[in-house]
Amino acid sequence: MSEAPMQKVVNTPPPPPGTLSRVNLYTIALGQVIGVGVISFVGPCTALTGKSVWLAYALAVVLGFLSLLPYVFMTSAIRLGAGQYSYVATTLNYRIAGMQTLVFIVGTIGQASLGISFGNYINSLFPQVPGVVAGVGIFIVFFIINLFGVNVMAKVQKYCSFLLIGALLMFVVAGLFNIKYPEVFDIWADDFMMNGNKGFTDALFTFMYSTVGYNMIMTYGGQAKNAKRDIPFAFIATAVSLLVLYTGVAIAAVMTMPVEAVAGQTMVVVAREILPTPLFILFIVGGPMMALITTINSALYYFQLPFRQACIDGWLPAKWNWNNKHGVCVPMLVFVVVCACVPQLFNFQLTAITNNMQLLTSVSGFITIFALFLFPKKYKNAWEKSHMHTPNWVYYITVVVALIINVLIFLSSASQISTLQIIVSLIGLAICMGFGFYRAKSPKVQIKVSVWEE
Repeated sequence: MSEAPMQKVVNTPPPPPGTLSRVNLYTIALGQVIGVGVISFVGPCTALTGKSVWLAYALAVVLGFLSLLPYVFMTSAIRLGAGQYSYVATTLNYRIAGMQTLVFIVGTIGQASLGISFGNYINSLFPQVPGVVAGVGIFIVFFIINLFGVNVMAKVQKYCSFLLIGALLMFVVAGLFNIKYPEVFDIWADDFMMNGNKGFTDALFTFMYSTVGYNMIMTYGGQAKNAKRDIPFAFIATAVSLLVLYTGVAIAAVMTMPVEAVAGQTMVVVAREILPTPLFILFIVGGPMMALITTINSALYYFQLPFRQACIDGWLPAKWNWNNKHGVCVPMLVFVVVCACVPQLFNFQLTAITNNMQLLTSVSGFITIFALFLFPKKYKNAWEKSHMHTPNWVYYITVVVALIINVLIFLSSASQISTLQIIVSLIGLAICMGFGFYRAKSPKVQIKVSVWEE
């Protein structure tokens, strides 16, 4: 008598509520999304569109939120143990989860850019400190912090994020007290969009990259105290905060200095102009440096979660899923830190690596959006019980809008993708898909459902 085939997807009981509060989730999301983009992008985008830079940033924040709105609805109904990985693994063909496991590695390597930027800031303040030492060192510091678990990580994140908010608000207020060019609000002026619609659109899509990173907050469904209410709140509160902070920084920049003086510069140049020396130093610490620190801190914890679930599901060796007494998957945390530090130590061409995989990461994102169309039917009971439930046609509209926005972002960047990058991405996609379908044949692969309706 032959054995019954192994069931590849099995349900697991929902974990008890976690410990992260609404404030914890908000500061994790906000700290994750506010990287150096707000400091670095405003100047170059001012060169693209001039006085309308503030409007471009505001619109980018709104479009960024609309691209994430389906996740807001989804997380009001279900809890996700490993974010997009969990949802795709149980909604689409489970083999795709194997593909996404490898795609996550690309994102992990990309975290090295945070260390490089941090090292550059430290080196500019203290030339005797090599940038690579500071960049690797900051990852080691937060590796140690993250070893003590999500509560310690969240507590550090809360204080650092509030310091970051304070520094950016200080910049905005200082700008309001140094108004020299109020005409930036004259949207009917001939030079409001310095380079016409194209310049404005280019600035808009450049800003978009700094407005969507808070989607990772959906990954904390197992750690949140009241996930179905507090994670959607974190999405919405973060979007509102970004609208105030990002738009405020852009307005302060072009109201206090001539457009030609802001164009191409970082906001450090503007801060030096409008802040006295003690406050300028505070801005450097609380602004760009704290933006990097909060992103590094939350990214270390976030990235280990999908990898840990991949170990549980059998895509990666089960022995790598070793958790310390604080509930941290130590081997996966080490892996994330190594991926972030090795490119710094060996001076890898990080931009080339991430650019060559741009198509691959875009395909992975589109797969997740496709899975969102299935949500109302796949989780019908949970969706109908959600406190944010809407008619299905309303939800589908939000998914279509999200898809359109992501397609536009992809097309905007596609013009800069070389033939070599397309070839490398396609090879990477073939490798990831091949891994998913080949590894899926192993008896060790069994998806332990990490999406919970309760």
